Formats: sequence, C-alpha cells, structure tokens
Amino acid sequence: MEFLKKFFKSKGAGYYLMAGAFVCGTVSLILYCTAGVSEFTPTLNPAITAAYAIFIILSLAMCIYEIRAVKAITAAVGLYAFLMYVVFEINYIANLIAAIDGTSVTAGFVLTLIFGLAAWVLSLVSACMMKTGFRKPGEMLS
Repeated sequence: MEFLKKFFKSKGAGYYLMAGAFVCGTVSLILYCTAGVSEFTPTLNPAITAAYAIFIILSLAMCIYEIRAVKAITAAVGLYAFLMYVVFEINYIANLIAAIDGTSVTAGFVLTLIFGLAAWVLSLVSACMMKTGFRKPGEMLS
C-alpha cells in the first residue's frame, strides 16, 4: 500500500494527462471500430485504426518512460488519427450539413470526435508541460 502512495505522489500532472490521453484514445478506437461503418463509409479505414493503435502504444509507453520528443510525436499521431477520421467521414459530414435526406447525427460519430479530440489535446498538453527531456520511472522533478 505504501508503494502505491509513493508511486502516485511521485507522478506529475503530465503523467495523469498522458494516462487520460491513453484512455480517450482507447475509447475512440473502440468507438470507431464499432460505429465507423455507415452507408457513407462502407469500410473501416486501416490508416485510422493503425494511427489510433500507434497512439495508444506510444501514450502507454509515455506513461512509463517520459520522453518529451516522443510525447510530441504521440500528440502528432493523435492529431493525425483525429484528422484522418474527420477526412474519412467527410461524405457523412457533408450530408449532415446539406440535410438532403434527413440523416441525423449519430452518437457514435459525435463521441468518436470528442474522444479523439480529447486524446490529442491531453497528449499535447502533457508534452508541453514536461520540463526536462527524459524522466525515468519514479523519478521526481526538481
């Protein structure tokens, strides 16, 4: 029990932001895989699933070893995954804006957008908050 208290006290805000980015990225990938297929997008885009998978792996790794450059790369991959999702769903978005056939916004689409954006923003803020170039697990910032 003492180990857990010491572990969580030794972590800074960037750790918790990156952990939140990991959770949001995972939720976004799950939502995309379950709700990403519609009449406007008949298949899942492998680039989006790969980008989210890479983002999840990098964000988990940055919770263990905090490296500022890799955190920035993680944020860039999160942005790429989010923007690719928006680009791949552009027919659906255009149909919603034009409102020709009465198609309405689905909860899966909105939640995937929200969690994808949150994953990117959290990882970006985590990278910006880091003061040094590298931190070993459990190392305190001075």
